[in-house]
Amino acid sequence: MSYFPFISDVILRSNLDLTFNCIIELLTVSESETYQDKGKQSLVSSLRKTIIIHIASIIEALLLWKFKQVCSTQIIELTDEWKYLDIKVIHKIDDSQEIIAGLRKKEKININRIDFLRTTRLCRKYGIISSEKLEKDIDKVRELRNRMHIGGLSEIEKEYKRSDLKFCFDVAKRVKKLVAK
Repeated sequence: MSYFPFISDVILRSNLDLTFNCIIELLTVSESETYQDKGKQSLVSSLRKTIIIHIASIIEALLLWKFKQVCSTQIIELTDEWKYLDIKVIHKIDDSQEIIAGLRKKEKININRIDFLRTTRLCRKYGIISSEKLEKDIDKVRELRNRMHIGGLSEIEKEYKRSDLKFCFDVAKRVKKLVAK
């Protein structure tokens, strides 16, 4: 039985189920008696981080799936991103500033190449996400997920707590309910 029976795409539904099963196994291990002593806190935190990465992947996939249901094209015009063409320098101020003229066109992207942030923003624009709070919560999950990019962190990696997992599971539950309509 699938956790995502409303997903019509068999491959996506299967991948979502596999990822959710992985989350359940990681959660079981992280909550087991074996890993509750003080010496294993970093391992438990690492397991929680991995769970958050998987939850974020599920949220992103669900939102993209729903967006594809609403959108009738494979190429999406992005809201506030522009491509500049036929640039002519009118005046050079210095090595880092120029006054230019040219053609500006809205940036377009293939629907299958949209990242998590753009997916969320497009879902808000198209009315799939109608709540500003949910949009902010999804973005917070995305930011937690993005901490996997340790080279760009400006602070020491945080310890992931049960409350982080609870928050992410809650957001995933709300997104699942939203897209299953």
